[in-house]
Amino acid sequence: MKHLAASVILCLLCARGTFAQAEERVFWSLQKAEDSSVALYRFLGKSEPSAATDTLARWVLWEEGERLRCESSNGSLRAAALHLPRTWTLLLWNEAEQKVKVVIEGELPAGVYTVERLTLTGNGEIMAAERRNGLRQGGAGKTQRVEWLDARSGLVLRFVERLQAVNGTLNALRRSVWQSEVSRGVLSRLAALMREVDSHWYQAQANLRKGNVSMAARGVHRMLFLVSGMRVASSKYAGAEGVTGQTDALIDALSELSSALLNIVISVRCEGQSLHVQVVNAGAQVWKALRLTPESSADNDAVVLANLKPMERAEASFRLSEGFAPVIVASVLFNGGYARLRVPCGSAGADKKEAEP
Repeated sequence: MKHLAASVILCLLCARGTFAQAEERVFWSLQKAEDSSVALYRFLGKSEPSAATDTLARWVLWEEGERLRCESSNGSLRAAALHLPRTWTLLLWNEAEQKVKVVIEGELPAGVYTVERLTLTGNGEIMAAERRNGLRQGGAGKTQRVEWLDARSGLVLRFVERLQAVNGTLNALRRSVWQSEVSRGVLSRLAALMREVDSHWYQAQANLRKGNVSMAARGVHRMLFLVSGMRVASSKYAGAEGVTGQTDALIDALSELSSALLNIVISVRCEGQSLHVQVVNAGAQVWKALRLTPESSADNDAVVLANLKPMERAEASFRLSEGFAPVIVASVLFNGGYARLRVPCGSAGADKKEAEP
């Protein structure tokens, strides 16, 4: 009996040690790292580069990014943090033979972020891409989250700040309006719409500072319709091509900000020639309509759903054309606004523009 009790206690102690080892911690800061950069395939523990590691390196912009200070509690859990304009990327790689729980703590400036997550297989291939809940930082400070990594696999977390992107495209649109070669009447109409857009933007930012996210989202939605009106008006005149191009850029920036404020969660998984998509309404508003369309679908088909309530989810599957990297386009219609998102799964070049100033 004594031997049995001793065995039970020993097993419990061993289990406790195993569970303790299964939780690791990673921290990154905004300080620049002192160590020199290494090739991504070496960071992943590979002896030579492959098509998978090259694709991943282009997706995270491994060579272009500024390396930030990043620390891991265990040598078997490698971690690297990169900074690009308006973009912070964390790359984790678990070379242990067991699944680990990772408590992540990092520093981010103030802003509204979209959060993207890539799941990596053992050879560095992108297995799945996800758009997570939006993240709001009232001021510069720390953000925390918990992730699970399978044995000999990895993940990428990318935080893209969206408020500054809207400010930049707004400035470019203002310049294009005044530089357009159109009649005085058309210019007056475009300028009036521009002033109304600016007014809603100031109000939206004020509501965000107060913590009133729903009112800020309404302002962003109103801006989307006004900018769409500017695009329709400018597209009719040969001297306003610049305005049309800038309205397209602003619509994309506002849609990304809207998705962060309203918590649109999208998961894209590619299995052979099949693309599986799951969309979750993680916000507080009813979605009047949801449209899913793969850019590289063999049949170029779409799925349209209506009245998706908070915390409800929708799923769809598509057949892909051979040789194309899958990208899903999700269009969501709300009361008074909409958002349009592109989520790549294994496409390196599709998101590079988001890291540019």
